[in-house]
Amino acid sequence: MSNNVHVLNLSAYTTPVIQESKRDAWVDFGEDNDYYSFLLDRYTNSTTNSAIINNISRLIYGRGLSATDASRKPNEYAQMMAMFNKDCLRKIALDRKMLGQFAIQVHYNDKHDKIIKAYHIPVNLLRAEKCNKDGEIEGYYYSDDWTDIKKYPPTRIPAYGFSKDKVEILFCKPYAVGMKYYSYVDYNVAVPYALLEEEVADYLINEVQNGFSGTKVVNFNNGVPTEEQQSIITNKVLSKLTGSKGQKVIVAFNDNMDTKTTVDDLPLNDAPEHYTYLSEECMRKIMLGHNVTSPLLFGVASTNGFSSNADELKNSAILFDNMVIRPIQDEIITAFEQVLHFNGLSVRLFFKTLQPLEFTDLENAITEEQVQEETGTELSSQKESDQKIAKALIELGEEPSENWLLIH
Repeated sequence: MSNNVHVLNLSAYTTPVIQESKRDAWVDFGEDNDYYSFLLDRYTNSTTNSAIINNISRLIYGRGLSATDASRKPNEYAQMMAMFNKDCLRKIALDRKMLGQFAIQVHYNDKHDKIIKAYHIPVNLLRAEKCNKDGEIEGYYYSDDWTDIKKYPPTRIPAYGFSKDKVEILFCKPYAVGMKYYSYVDYNVAVPYALLEEEVADYLINEVQNGFSGTKVVNFNNGVPTEEQQSIITNKVLSKLTGSKGQKVIVAFNDNMDTKTTVDDLPLNDAPEHYTYLSEECMRKIMLGHNVTSPLLFGVASTNGFSSNADELKNSAILFDNMVIRPIQDEIITAFEQVLHFNGLSVRLFFKTLQPLEFTDLENAITEEQVQEETGTELSSQKESDQKIAKALIELGEEPSENWLLIH
C-alpha cells in the first residue's frame, strides 16, 4: 500500500557518541564530530540557556585571580599575574561552563625548563588523540574547522608533560564515569529543553510573520501520484509555505471544482496558554539543569516564601556560590597550579568573588576565611574596628596600587 501522508518530525536530542575511529588518529566528539558545534548552537539560539551561561561564567571569573599570600610572596605573585592573562581567564571560564571543559596552551623556553606563558585555546577546536597502551592521552589535534579537514588539516600538539616541545596542551575536564576523552556539560539534561525553547520561538515568530504553519493540511484531490512525484510535490509545497519565508497565499490550478486543492485547518485549542506553558517549562527545566538556586539570580521574579526578594537573593547567592561556582573555580585553580609548580611557584590562588548585590555579611565571611588562613586568628572574637583594619590590609595585599609594592 502506498504511503500518501508525509509527516515531519522534530529531530530528537541524543547523547553524543564518543568512539575511536580506525581511520583517524583522533577521537570524534559526537556522531559527525560536531557536538561542540551543537552546544554552541544551543548557546546562540536559546535565550534562557545563553543568559545563564553568560552570567555563570561571569560569576566564575568574578573580579579576577589573586593570591592569599600575595603580600608575603610579592615576586611569585608578580610572576603568576604575568603568566595568566585576564582575557584568557575569562575565555577559560566561558569554555568550562558552556562546553564542559577547557584547555590551556603552555609555552616553554628553549631549554624546556621554564614555562614562559599560558594562553587560552578554544577547546571546541581540539580533539583528543587515541590513548596509548597505558590509557594516557599523549597529544591533541587542532583544526580551525573540523567540518572541512581537507581545507584545515588537523595539527598534532603534544599533551602537557609528554614532550620537550615548546608548546603543549593542558586539557582539563571534570571526572565523569565512563568518559575517557571528553566530558559532558554539567547541564546535559537541560539541552533538550534549550532545543525545545528554540523550536517554540521559531514557531511563534513564523506564525506571526506568515500566518501559515504546520497546523494545516494541503490535499491534492486529482489522483495519487507516484512516490517520487509525491516527494517532489511535498518539497515544493514545504519550501513555499513553511519557514521564515513562507507565503500566505496559495495559488492552485484545477481541472474542475471536483478536483480542486483543499486546505484544512488543524486547530490548536488554547494556543496562547499552550505556548506560555511550554516557554515557562523550558525556562524552569533549563534553570534546574544549570543548578540555579533562585531565578532572582538571573533577573526572573519568584515567590519562595522569603520575607523579601533581598533575603531570597542573599541566601540563594551564598548557596549558588558554594555549590556551583566555587567547584568550577577550584578546577581552574588546580590547572593553574600545575603550571605554577613547574616553575617552582607556590602561591595560594583564589578568585575574588563577584556578588549580585554587595552583601556585607557575605563580604565579611570571605574576609574572615582569608584572614584566618593568613594569621590563624578568629575574627569573630575581634572588635569591629579590628575587622575593618584586617580587611583593609588584606585588600591592600591583594591589589597593590600601580605605583606601590607591599613588602610586609
